[in-house]
Amino acid sequence: MPSLIKKLFRKSDASAQKDGLTQPQREAIVDLLCYCMYADNLIMLAEDRLIADTVAKFNWESKVPFDQFAVRSIDNARNARENQGYKDRFLASIRDRLDTAEVKGKALDLCQELFLADGARSDEEDAVLQNLRQLLE
Repeated sequence: MPSLIKKLFRKSDASAQKDGLTQPQREAIVDLLCYCMYADNLIMLAEDRLIADTVAKFNWESKVPFDQFAVRSIDNARNARENQGYKDRFLASIRDRLDTAEVKGKALDLCQELFLADGARSDEEDAVLQNLRQLLE
């Protein structure tokens, strides 16, 4: 995720538009995209770029610097892939933070983009997307 971190610390101009999200929603989207990135246990550069491009559009307003948040998010995503109880709590937390239908729809669209970023969607990614649709609808 080095490209992601580089883009986040670029100076943005004062005229940058607000992203229309709350900080918990931004964090939930990052958590969700990290979770999706690990869906097929194959991390591709195109997936990292999509996350970097997405986050570069965010107005990150946390006291926790993004690089620290990203490390924690990746760790949570890995743990969720390995432990069903942790996964249930992690995804419930994401669902709760994506607290509007509009933001949930946007998050699902980003997941679909991530799954197609490497050129093909795997069976594992299809299953994850189907489960996420049920969770977020």
